[in-house]
Amino acid sequence: MAVIYAYQLYTAGMMIFTERRQPERSLGWLVVLVFIPVIGLGLFIAFGERMRTGRHLFKEAIRESNQRETGMLDLSRERRIVEEELGKMKGENSRMNTDRVLELMTLLYRNNHAIAHPFNKIELLSEPKQTFDSMWEALESATDHIHVEFFIIDDDSTGRYLKEILCRKARAGLRVRVIYDYWGSRISKSYLKELRESGVYVHSFFPPRFPFILRHVNNRNHRKIIVIDGKTAFTGGLNVADRYRLGNSLGTWRDTMVRLQGPVVESLQEVFLADWFFLEHKPHLRQRYFPALEEHEEERNVIQIVDSGPDTSYRAIMQGMIGMLNMATEYAYLQSPYFMPTSELQEALIMTALRGADVRLLLPKSSDASMAQAGNASYLQPMLDAGVKVYWYVGGFLHSKTMVVDDYISTIGTSNMDFRSYEQNFEVNAFIYERETALRLKEAFLRDLKSSREISIEKWARRSKRMRFMEGISRLFSPAM
Repeated sequence: MAVIYAYQLYTAGMMIFTERRQPERSLGWLVVLVFIPVIGLGLFIAFGERMRTGRHLFKEAIRESNQRETGMLDLSRERRIVEEELGKMKGENSRMNTDRVLELMTLLYRNNHAIAHPFNKIELLSEPKQTFDSMWEALESATDHIHVEFFIIDDDSTGRYLKEILCRKARAGLRVRVIYDYWGSRISKSYLKELRESGVYVHSFFPPRFPFILRHVNNRNHRKIIVIDGKTAFTGGLNVADRYRLGNSLGTWRDTMVRLQGPVVESLQEVFLADWFFLEHKPHLRQRYFPALEEHEEERNVIQIVDSGPDTSYRAIMQGMIGMLNMATEYAYLQSPYFMPTSELQEALIMTALRGADVRLLLPKSSDASMAQAGNASYLQPMLDAGVKVYWYVGGFLHSKTMVVDDYISTIGTSNMDFRSYEQNFEVNAFIYERETALRLKEAFLRDLKSSREISIEKWARRSKRMRFMEGISRLFSPAM
């Protein structure tokens, strides 16, 4: 037994240290391994081991096969657009700097190969009915192919409506593909059977397989992507289930999605096909999936699609958000259902507030996970001490994942502000450089504040001992939540 125990410590210890983890995470796993023999190793394999799949290489292969941009970064067109838009804002005392914006674009290109696409149509979707109506309409309009990828697809009235559309389109001869997360979705065998018998190609992400049943149970495909005919795409925080469309005991679910048309659609197509390549191990590189896309030159915007996961070299989405915070001089407004930030993001928020920017953080008062709610609360004291304004959303359940800075840069996507999203999940975010979208997100944020309550530092200091205890327990488990 002593030999097994020593081998366990040596093997897992080597994995922890060679992966260059954050020191606090390494120490946490070593404590588990030392004090919980054998079981601790099982927990580490299930929740702590990092992936080495190289899935991101598939995206590069898909891009190269279609002879799209793979070489040096040229932001000359993007510079003209940014200078033009920021020039208009200078008259309103904006201190946003063109070079700093281009530095952020360059960062996201170098850490994620995220191409900066100009001239796209952007439709912001912030109400459940509006969002689902737009998705259903776009799916019904498909004529060649449909690609769908969601963390959650449930076998309820909303999920069945999606199934009906997909089955009908597949029977009509369209190529229809679906990726769903095995652990996140609740799909019956009959649901899957009907999809497959109609000609829909379906894959679950990381189903349990012997002998590595728990190998990737803690790695979730948290992406939400729809691509239709390679010309229209959706992404954001919403999943396909009744609670997202109709609400539940928490009330109406407040979420944000974005509908995109234009050159940026090819980047979301690349993310989907890279995931499909990873699951099926067959390349789907035909030009039908990458049609010539119209540049909407009247739309003066630039968008980068950034995907990250446990198999990538950099935490690209987190780095992009920190880059945004470092640029903020006037304000940074953030909302997320789960707030258990890495030390880097926490420091960036604190420093932005200490520099004098108006930093506001909007979180749900009630959550679909009690431990996560306590985890959110455990990180608030340093925020309040630094001058960050923190609000509880009480108008239902806030599930939106957005950030907007200084009326120009914004991000909308699937990534929560927590360890899981930055280190364990497969995520995707759109980074948008456009004044109109930023102003609409800012307006939506301020509208949400009307259904929120600000947390005062004095009242927070008087919270109960029981609540403090729950916060402490939750914080210990925050890297795995």
